[in-house]
Amino acid sequence: MSYTNVHVKISEYQQQKLKHPVDTKSPVSIRLGYEDLCGNDVLAFDQFTSEQNDKSLSGWKRYHNKNE
Repeated sequence: MSYTNVHVKISEYQQQKLKHPVDTKSPVSIRLGYEDLCGNDVLAFDQFTSEQNDKSLSGWKRYHNKNE
């Protein structure tokens, strides 16, 4: 299985929410805004489709171009 590493910014609450599923290897979902698609935290996605990648990159570019 291949993973896609994505650099994101996640809150303390989201970090706490992720601890249990990581330990038990169960699925979890969190919501990220476009402003969160750039950060020091790394999430490894096992099913990150090219469509999701394109959508994330497109949203990230729109958000950062708007805020420059």
